[in-house]
Amino acid sequence: MNTTGLSLQGIVQKSFVVLVIVLAILSLVPLYFGVLTSFKPNSTGVSVSLIPENVTLSNYTHLFTQTKIIRWFFNSLFTSTIAAAIIVYLSALAGFPLAKKKFPGVKWLFWIIIVFMTIPKEALLLPLFIMMKEYNLFNTYYGIILPALAWPFAVFLMKQFISTIPSDLFDAAEIDGCGPFRLFHSILMPIIQPALGALSIFAFVYVWNDYMWQLIVITSVDMKTLPLGVAGLQEESAANFGRLMAGATLGAIPLLTVFLFFQKYFTSGITMGAVKG
Repeated sequence: MNTTGLSLQGIVQKSFVVLVIVLAILSLVPLYFGVLTSFKPNSTGVSVSLIPENVTLSNYTHLFTQTKIIRWFFNSLFTSTIAAAIIVYLSALAGFPLAKKKFPGVKWLFWIIIVFMTIPKEALLLPLFIMMKEYNLFNTYYGIILPALAWPFAVFLMKQFISTIPSDLFDAAEIDGCGPFRLFHSILMPIIQPALGALSIFAFVYVWNDYMWQLIVITSVDMKTLPLGVAGLQEESAANFGRLMAGATLGAIPLLTVFLFFQKYFTSGITMGAVKG
């Protein structure tokens, strides 16, 4: 046995783990200083001290008493949650026949979805704007949610994952008299829970961070989402980084919560299309 080779491999693996840990810590440094700055009074710059000094909740108190951040928070949470749930369900519903059903044009339909993935969101802003104006959907939850539902990446992701499931399982269920919708809800959905969990993260973050579209479709203060509201603080408190960092910290909490809740699905979600195309 080549013990030298094994020991060298072990050293490389340990060095890689150490490197990943160091990079992870470094990636948290900006977040740490941002949160630290949010607790500084009348801050005109981002804190560079490792230990908090003159800790205060005045920035958060100002946000909750002088702004409509609670309403903004609800708007973002409501639209992101509803849109993510619908995206996950519709994408699984579309990915199932693309992966397991044979019908004329199925390959062409899949390639059309791939082409749509290459179209930048900015190219669709004008057509979407005209549609929202035509149907009077400005300053509504519908205006935020509906354009996000047609997400080609989500359909692609679900199709790739469902393709890895043996077709014999579905053939046996159909022989036993299982209809297509029962097959989808009772057999497929429990199997693809890792994919559903991973896509839930992607979809929630996708809708939450869709700042450009929200800036276009939302004009009233009450209907602003949290990213829009926090961006507006930059005009009201241009020299107060403490308030800006407080808003950014509150905006990061739901994203971290969703990721921690679905973290066991995240790794499988990244690699879900790698086994079979």
